[in-house]
Order: sequence, then C-alpha cells, then structure tokens
Amino acid sequence: MQVKNIPVNMIDIAEENVRKDHSFGEDDKDRLIKEHLSKFDLLQPVVVRFDDKSRRYKLLIGRRRFFALSAKGETQIPAVVTELEGAEAEAASLFENLIRKDLSPLEKARMVKRLVDTTKAGITGVAAKYGLPKSTVSEWLSILSLPQVLQDNIDQGRITSYEAIRIARKPKTVQEKLVVAAQEGRLQEEMAEAGVKRGAPKGLLTVRLVFDPRKKSDKQLWEKLNAKAEESGLDVTDYARSILSRHVQ
Repeated sequence: MQVKNIPVNMIDIAEENVRKDHSFGEDDKDRLIKEHLSKFDLLQPVVVRFDDKSRRYKLLIGRRRFFALSAKGETQIPAVVTELEGAEAEAASLFENLIRKDLSPLEKARMVKRLVDTTKAGITGVAAKYGLPKSTVSEWLSILSLPQVLQDNIDQGRITSYEAIRIARKPKTVQEKLVVAAQEGRLQEEMAEAGVKRGAPKGLLTVRLVFDPRKKSDKQLWEKLNAKAEESGLDVTDYARSILSRHVQ
C-alpha cells in the first residue's frame, strides 16, 4: 500500500462517501478528533480516488480526518490512492463506517442494508465478503422492520442495539405494546416485562409472582387474581401492578 501526501485544496468529498452530507464540527466526535489532531500527527491515512475529468482527488474514506486536518491548517494530507469507484467505492466507505463504535444502532442498520442492497447475493454475499456472520447481518436488518415509534426511541438512545434486536425477534403484539408504552412514557418498564432488557432499569423494583399449581392455596389465589383482573378488564400483570401502586400510595 503506497501512501502519498496530497494537497488538501486538491481534494473533494466523493459522491460515494456515505457521510458526504454530514456537517463537520457539530458533534463531540468531531471536536475530539479536531483537538487530537491539533496536538498529534495523523496515524491513519485517508483513502482517495483520482478523477480524470476534474483532475482532482475524491475522498472516499476519512472525511472526519480530512476536515480536522484542514481546520488545523495543514496544506497536505497522507492518502492512499485507489481506483475504486461507484458501488465498490460506496461499499468500502460503508464498511469503514460500519466498524466505528460511535454510530447509532439505526445508522449501522441502514448501512448494513445499503451493503446488502449493493452486494451480489445479498446477505450471503455481505457475510462472505466482509467476514460478518449471516446471523449478525440479519439481526441488524431486523431493526429496520420495527415500528417508527420504536425506531425514534432507538435514535434518541432510549433503546440500545441489544434491546432493539431482541424486540425485533418478538411477535408484533409485543412490539405494539411497546409502542403504546413508549407513547405513555413507560417504555423501560414494558421492555423489562417483555424480557428484552438485560436487567431491570436502574431504580425500578420488579416483583415476580410465582404460583405452584400443585399447592391448593396458590391455585386458589391465582384463580382469584384472574377473576379480579377480568372484572377490571386487565391482565393479571397489570392488575397486580395497580394493587401495588395503590398500596404504596
């Protein structure tokens, strides 16, 4: 791999760069790399393609590094010159972004979908080409099938990638309950009940009622709870919650 120094004023962001429309300098990651490069040298070169028509270089990978060095006042930037273009160049840019840790779950899911859409043989092709398990690719794609309300909550950080994938595995009825819970401000509690969280949310007391049908007293109590819940138009879980709520108040 040959690295050469290229004048910064000879580089444009390529159309294939998947983050070409993102502004620079607004989020914490932009400020962090800008601060880092104001003190230290660039360790990882950017990737560019030379465009014969414009006689300029097109930046495929390393947009954030490029802008940070430009802001630093550097006149040249270390770059690897490639001949990748079109779908192959976009795929390279997608994958480079996909392995970053600072992307939101939905950003990663959308990038996986674009990789699948532009790679021959779809999921199987992406798995083989980039060394990703097919199950992982499918899990990321499943996030995009969730109702919009839940996707909004993923974007806002209220649902983690782990939780999003587990929700996507649940039946539509469970997903619909989570949508209602999100709208009513009790999403975390409902996710805990649905078993999609690794543990109970901080500060949330969860009570599990276990009844042994072999014990007469347990069976009678269970039947009474069910009957009371039906009279109130609730399931047993919601009925038990309402009793506890009234008790603590």
